[in-house]
Amino acid sequence: MKNKKKTLLRILLYLVLTYVPVYILGFAFSDKNGSLTSVFAGNTLMLYPAIAVIITRLVTKEGFRNSFLGFGKRNSGKYYALAVLYPIALPYVSALLLHLFVVKNGSISDSAALSDGTMAVAMLLLSIVSGFATAVHGFGEELGWRGYLTPKLEELMPTPAAVIVTGIIWALWHGPLLAYGYDFGRDYDFFPYGGFIAMIVMCVFWSAILTWLTKRTGSVYPAALCHILIDTVLTTNFMPFAVKASGEKFELRTNEFWMLIISVFPMIILCGTICMVLLCKKQKPASKASA
Repeated sequence: MKNKKKTLLRILLYLVLTYVPVYILGFAFSDKNGSLTSVFAGNTLMLYPAIAVIITRLVTKEGFRNSFLGFGKRNSGKYYALAVLYPIALPYVSALLLHLFVVKNGSISDSAALSDGTMAVAMLLLSIVSGFATAVHGFGEELGWRGYLTPKLEELMPTPAAVIVTGIIWALWHGPLLAYGYDFGRDYDFFPYGGFIAMIVMCVFWSAILTWLTKRTGSVYPAALCHILIDTVLTTNFMPFAVKASGEKFELRTNEFWMLIISVFPMIILCGTICMVLLCKKQKPASKASA
């Protein structure tokens, strides 16, 4: 009971340190139309989970053991590859679903769309480079969510429950961005409440995928790599392509929310469910990751 109380206090300290600066900066520097007016706020928001971990570990004197900071146990290479390939494949599978079930005017298959496809490849390569260049952001979040919060929650509840709770906390951490339309735009039904529901669903299933990668490797880096590529590839590649395919101006961000629900969610939910099933199975003790 004493250990559980100590764990709970550590979790609460971590959450306060993670949430407070993001909510202050997110609301203080929002332009109320889906963007941030401060470069500092925009560049630091994703770092606060990692900063909170460092402060929490120092204050509680628990140190940095079991921080998943090694590059992974033997044979982790295939999981690093998967962490890269999955977010690259996601927008193209999603665009196919969009074409099959949403776009009816044939615009994807015409000559103009071919040009868009060529541009999409170029944007993909650019997004990969950008993803590696800004990997510190993905590391900032994953060191917090997968490297600290989920393991702490596992001391209080079974792994599947810890994954779900982490996903909900992670989603609500995006509150200021969702409230002003940064993540999904503003032009959709039930704004912004529908965005909060969608983010919770999405983060729960992403939480399963990223937790599985972390547990299989004993390292936070595959999850961090996957995370930042998800952000950069989907934002710079899929969304402009999807909105162009439907004949809308991207600047309006019209239908962006429902395109995400219809075409991106199925693959996320499918893969997240598979990872959750794998996490439910009894796993062999992981060997100690290299420091």
